[in-house]
Order: sequence, then structure tokens, then C-alpha cells
Amino acid sequence: MAHPTEWKGSYYDGQSLIPQHVTITIEPLSLNLRFADGTTKIWNYQELRQTQGRYSGEEVRFERGTGIGETLVIPSANILIAIHQQGGSHASHFHHPGTRHTRVYWTLFAALASIPIIYGIFTWGIPWLARPITAAIPLSWEIQLGQFIQKEFTAEEHICDNTKLNHAVVSIMTTLTAPIDTLPYKFQVTVVDSPVVNAMAAPGGYVIVFRGLLQDTASPEEFAGVLAHEMQHVLLRHTMHLIVRHVSMAFIIAALSGDASGMVSYALQAAQTLQTLSYSREAEGQADEQGYHLLQQTGINPEGMLTFFAKLGKEHPGDNVFRYLSTHPATKDRLAHLKELLSPGTTTYRTFPFQSEWSEIKTLCDASSASPS
Repeated sequence: MAHPTEWKGSYYDGQSLIPQHVTITIEPLSLNLRFADGTTKIWNYQELRQTQGRYSGEEVRFERGTGIGETLVIPSANILIAIHQQGGSHASHFHHPGTRHTRVYWTLFAALASIPIIYGIFTWGIPWLARPITAAIPLSWEIQLGQFIQKEFTAEEHICDNTKLNHAVVSIMTTLTAPIDTLPYKFQVTVVDSPVVNAMAAPGGYVIVFRGLLQDTASPEEFAGVLAHEMQHVLLRHTMHLIVRHVSMAFIIAALSGDASGMVSYALQAAQTLQTLSYSREAEGQADEQGYHLLQQTGINPEGMLTFFAKLGKEHPGDNVFRYLSTHPATKDRLAHLKELLSPGTTTYRTFPFQSEWSEIKTLCDASSASPS
């Protein structure tokens, strides 16, 4: 059967999500890529990994390089037959569609035989292994995932870009990170112009705060209490642990290997997990305690954390824009424990230069002062 000598595909350079259309010529040792501007690239077979195209109707995907490298996507799986005809042994590590029928039978047999094993893994294995798996995930991979999650959450939103507000937020975060000797992440706070009363910690040090929550704070200390709590979820890797427990095996394998080639799809899956699931009571207690101690270390009054968490439940019962305590349940036991942590007697705490202006600063995020993300 004759096959075309040229094929159409999409090329991703690993830097941008926008593809470039290319024409592909198959040679005995390589794929030759020709771009619309006339430039060319030569992809030797030995440099390539095939990550898609083993199933009927699936696009063929080749990747080159490590991390978020270059990617080539070809709609027609028939290109694999042509590659094997031209490349012979040099292309033997690519899937050959001619073996598909035999493989289907073996796949069905293996799938039936593995059902009890898979059930056991997801029922008992993954939850039990979640902590060591989380610990083994490279920080660089976690940070990249956090970047993509932050973009996913803010893609359709406006980012609050008021200079005075941003200065205050950065000042509070800088104060909180100052006493930490070895800081594995560069914390970044994004304030989203939305009435939702919520805040969340993405992996890698990315904290997202919604305008509704910011405006509910009565002081910089209350806002610092929220940030200190969210920071602990990141530093203690609660966020990654929650994601690992509830995402696909493909995500876990990619995370452990540091393979960021499919980061966009992983980020979407992880973002949905963070949006719909809540931390365990143990994780919340740890974030409370460590956040409280961090506030003490920095000289910020930790009572702001307690007063803010306590008042939210009273002010927003049944509110459809209220989300924070659904993912951070402030139970009576947690609030009672926070009260136990408060130091007796009179303590002198720091004041922020913008302390008296907080009532104005917290309202500076609205549609008129926000910019598209």
C-alpha cells in the first residue's frame, strides 16, 4: 500500500502553547520538518520518544528533549507504517500499527486479569503510598505544576493589579517568609477579582486569594493569618499529597520521573482536585499550628488567624459565594485548639506601615482596578 511522501503535523517548541504547522518528510534515519517560513529541522529517530499513537484513532505524538521539550503531533497514524518502511531497524522503537490486532487480544486478557490488582492498588495502595510518593516528587516538577495551576485558575479571571494593594500583599508575604532559613519555594500571591470568599495554595508556592476573602479581613493580621495557613499547606506538601491521592496513575508516574511534557493536562486535573476536595483534619491542624508559630516568629499578632476563621462561618451561612471553610473546615475543635495556642498576658506585636489604611487597601481590587491575566 502506497503512503504519502509528505505529512502534515503540529510542532510545539516547549515554550509556547501555540502550535506551528509543519510539513514532514520521512527519511531512512530521520523526520525532516519544514516550517511555513521555509526553515527546517531534522529529528533523528534515535532522539525521539513516541508517547501517543498506539491505539486506533489516536494521534501520533513524538517528543524530543527532557522536561517540557519539543513535541510533534501528527493526526494520521498511518505515518508510523511509512516510518517503519523507510527507517527499518532505526525506527524499531516506535509502535507498528501492523501488530495492533494481536496486541488488542493480549490487552483485553491483561485488563481482565488485572482488575483485582488495580482495585487493591487504588483502594489501599495509593492512599498508603501517597506520602512517600509525594516526598519523591522533584521540587522543580512541583513548581512547574503550580505555575500551570495558577494559570488555569486565573485564565478566565481578572487579576487585581493595583499598586498599593500589591505592595501591601508583598510586604505581608515578605514578612512571613523572612524567618524561614531554607525556603524551597518563592512564594507568590495572586489576588483574583472575584466575590468568591476563598483562598487556596497551589503546589510550588503559588497562593491564590479571591477578592471576596480579602475584603472580609478586618486587618492585615487577619490576612496574614490566611497566608500563613496556606503557606504551611505548601511547605508541608499537603497540597501535593492531596493531588497525589486523587489523580490518575499517569500523573503519578510523570511526577516521579520529572516528565513535564503533559503538564497542561496534569495541571487541569490537579486544579480540579484542589477545587473540589478538602484537606484532612490532620493536615488542617498542622497548618494551623505551624501557621500560628510562623506568625509568632514574625511578630504578627496570631489572634488575627483565629478571629478571621471564627467569624467566616457566622457571616456566610449558606452563602453561595462562600467557599473557604468548605475546603478548610474550621471545626469547633480546631478553633478551640487555636485559642489554646494563644500566649497569655500582654505581648507587643509589630504593626504594618499601612495598618491604618487597611480598610481602604482591601477594597482596591475591583473591576475598575484589575487587569486581564
